[in-house]
Amino acid sequence: MKISIYQINRDRDNRNLKFMGLDYTRKTLQTAEPDCATYDKVYSGDVRCRNLEDVYTMFNINRPDDFRGHSLSVSDVVEVEDAASMTPGYYYCDSIGFREIPFQPELVRDMIQPNTIQVVMVEPGKTARIAEIGTSLGCLQQIVGGDIEAYYPFEEPVCIVCNEEGKLCGLPLNRAIRAEDSNEIVDIIAGPFFVCDCSGESFGSLSKEQQERYLKKYRNPERFFRVGDSIEAVPMIPERKGKVR
Repeated sequence: MKISIYQINRDRDNRNLKFMGLDYTRKTLQTAEPDCATYDKVYSGDVRCRNLEDVYTMFNINRPDDFRGHSLSVSDVVEVEDAASMTPGYYYCDSIGFREIPFQPELVRDMIQPNTIQVVMVEPGKTARIAEIGTSLGCLQQIVGGDIEAYYPFEEPVCIVCNEEGKLCGLPLNRAIRAEDSNEIVDIIAGPFFVCDCSGESFGSLSKEQQERYLKKYRNPERFFRVGDSIEAVPMIPERKGKVR
């Protein structure tokens, strides 16, 4: 069964129709089809499903690694391109079941093609660097060495993505996270992490200015030591390979 999945992007959803049923959407828009320009294409591929209920289950429980959206929900649209058991078309995920609708895919923003983002990569004992990484769940998990967690210590829409159980797993301490107003240590990230944009529904690239700023912020690795009841962090210069004449 070949399908594509479309989901409303909140940044363009001026009428707050995300997660709303089809009848409500049609009453609000006074049209039979949803506002296609508010949708992102977040998946396209072949799936081992017999019908749309199977699709719903898969994209809530066992989502493919290259799926770029959230769990399949009300207001999402599933395009059935080829299937042995049902008619090709566009199907609105309603409060109960799916309903076929008219839909204009040419108005949709394709989120599948840009499958890499530029981030600031920060690893224990190493100098921070700019890196281009894949955005599939499998790629992100491989980078942090386990399940991912988004951490939001900044005032702007930028986040740290790290290992959810880094400390529990005993990963090496990496960098201290400091309060922006007092420079006091509020947390320490264990294991590798990266800094990325989080202004949309998916992780995105940092701007050039943000890359430079966060590269400077986390450039040098840190060594941690205890002073009384608190932990302090000091920058360290990583050892260079080979001898310098």
